[in-house]
Amino acid sequence: MRGSFRRLLQAAAVSAVLAGGAFLFLASLPYSEDTITRWPTSPVLLDRKGGVFAVFLSGDSEWSIPVPLGAMGKWLPLVAVEVEDRRFRDHGGIDWAALLRATVQNARAGRVVSGASTITSQLVRLSEPRQRTVKTKILEFTAAVKTERHFSKDRILELYLNRAPFGGNIRGVEAAARIYFSKSAAEVSLAEAALLVGMLRGPSVYRPDRNPEAAVARRNSILASLADRGVITPEQLRQALAEKLPPSRGSLPARAWHFALAALGDRKEGGTIRTTLESSVQALLERTLASALSSMPPEVTAAGIVLDNDTGDILAYSGNGRLGSGLPGSWVDCARSHRSPGSALKPFVYLAAFDRGILTPSSLLADTPLAFSGQAPRNFDLTYRGPVTARTALADSLNVPAVRVLRAAGPELVLDLLRNAGFRSLVYPTGHYGDSLILGGCEVTLLQMAEGYGVLATLGIRRQPRFLGGEGLPERRILPEAAPFLVADILKDTGRLLPVHGRRIEHRRDWFAFKTGTSYGYRDAWTAAYNPRHTVVVWMGDPSGAPHPELVGLSAAAPAIVEVLRALPASDWYEPPAGVESRTVCTLSGAPPSPACPSTRTEYAIAGISSTTPCTMHAIRNGTPAVRWPAELEEFALRRSLEFETGRAVSIVSPLPGSRYFLTPLGGEQKTALKAEGAVPPVYWFVGGTFAGRQEGNTPLFWSLRKGRHTVSLVDSRGRTASSWVIVEAIERGPEQRPGPSSLLLTPAD
Repeated sequence: MRGSFRRLLQAAAVSAVLAGGAFLFLASLPYSEDTITRWPTSPVLLDRKGGVFAVFLSGDSEWSIPVPLGAMGKWLPLVAVEVEDRRFRDHGGIDWAALLRATVQNARAGRVVSGASTITSQLVRLSEPRQRTVKTKILEFTAAVKTERHFSKDRILELYLNRAPFGGNIRGVEAAARIYFSKSAAEVSLAEAALLVGMLRGPSVYRPDRNPEAAVARRNSILASLADRGVITPEQLRQALAEKLPPSRGSLPARAWHFALAALGDRKEGGTIRTTLESSVQALLERTLASALSSMPPEVTAAGIVLDNDTGDILAYSGNGRLGSGLPGSWVDCARSHRSPGSALKPFVYLAAFDRGILTPSSLLADTPLAFSGQAPRNFDLTYRGPVTARTALADSLNVPAVRVLRAAGPELVLDLLRNAGFRSLVYPTGHYGDSLILGGCEVTLLQMAEGYGVLATLGIRRQPRFLGGEGLPERRILPEAAPFLVADILKDTGRLLPVHGRRIEHRRDWFAFKTGTSYGYRDAWTAAYNPRHTVVVWMGDPSGAPHPELVGLSAAAPAIVEVLRALPASDWYEPPAGVESRTVCTLSGAPPSPACPSTRTEYAIAGISSTTPCTMHAIRNGTPAVRWPAELEEFALRRSLEFETGRAVSIVSPLPGSRYFLTPLGGEQKTALKAEGAVPPVYWFVGGTFAGRQEGNTPLFWSLRKGRHTVSLVDSRGRTASSWVIVEAIERGPEQRPGPSSLLLTPAD
């Protein structure tokens, strides 16, 4: 017996000498702090108040959420040290007493029956997993000593508890606490801390969701040991032993999912990401969209966004109101999908015209039939109003006046303004869009719409919407404040939404500007609204692009806007900025009055920019007042037997030069109207030099289309002439296609 013990001691001594030599050699090797402190972690998204709302898998497909030691609560660090390394605070990385004890026990047994690992050496092992050999053990001990020299005890314990495995793909106490107990590590109880620490001996063996009996037995053993050593009181032991396991496994937060994906972007590394999300506003938006969709067909969904105008922060973002429903397309982030805006871009046409001084809100426009590109734009109610002010035309979203303003301001100017306002998807030249640019003949995203309306809300400053907190993105003023103020004054709601919410908004602090849009064929319903503080945009539609008669901007998307804005903090309304003046204008023409104008009113204009030319519509002829209607309103005057004078040039408005018509198969006889403005009947029409007919009064004349290039001309009763030309082509019958820009000119105004 004595001989065996002597040989045992000799073997231990030899092993100690060899280990010491190896230790001294390995201690001279370089040491990398990054190996200990860096590993793939989960991106954790925080809202603007610091709350966790979404967590993603790490690059190793694990749930790993490192937190400071101070955020691990009272019990987890204490129990971990008591169970895993009781002399942790006293040794330098190697517990020599434990090492000697383990060496003797293992030598006696002829196999490994006891270890001498410390928390520090376990951290090293977790950082660089190796095959379990004596050499590996020596490597880990030397690295443990170096780790102790580089880091404090608290930092080592923090790293260990953040890197320790807790079954499956769960790493670290924070992820484990949230998944097993649906709470943070700071909130873990004594019993829960003992259960988690117990898993360190065998993460798979002691998983509470798979082996609850083994997990509870291990937990109770740890608790009893703590009580025996006086670490916890008998009462704490009793309460901890009585605590039951949670009935089911929890999950990590995954709210505001499309916002989270957008905020994460292409980021690969983990860590906390502070975002601009306001969780209460997000909940409001999601709740409101869900309510709005309750009366819609299941194929229809909604998307919405709420912006802080002062910073560009995205306070709320819902890419799909059907997310989680399991319905087809419910996973699609529709806020990033390209859709037709319908009439929602019209404010930017008037913005360009106001800024250039072409129009003021009082300017007279003609809402009369106007043909272009082979089709005629009509209003939502299929009627024309005749003479209207620019204020009425924009507020009521009339189509023909908008087209006339687009032509007056210049399509290139308007398209450039839209691009500067954030509509980056408008990549084609003006010829591609034509007059349909502001009637829905293009595609934009909800994010772009929010950015563009943010320009209106900030009276001309472009701030790119941002998902991440921190320093703001670059911003720039794209036009002076005056013109955006005029647009806001026109679009503010003091009664237009009465059919939606049945309440007139009377107080300035409750005002907001809004514009709706309905795309061709009822495929998209939009409402964009803003006040000085917030911009809100809502879209509704079918992700597949299918039409639905319910998709009308005013009735579908506007109610959700009202509910959101009602719940957000109120904002004072805009004060007229420098350069905006109130001036007296002719009630009819909207221009500064002449002596012949019978009545006047007050309206906003831009000093030094808006035209100061006096009204030319009123004159005194032979001692009596007369009205000289513009050419585009002569037919309106004739139909109503209004007295007028004319002297304007004659122009053909149907067909416009270069118009293209397509003869469809099986279409029968296909005709187009021949129409002019400024002509005095009778009007004699010629096509290709051949007499086509005589137009009497206001009855339109129609010409049967035939293939080829044709010159269209006229002569009116005063001998004035005008000409145009048109191309007629035949097309083969093919599958139904979604309308392109040229076929979107019948877009309803809403």
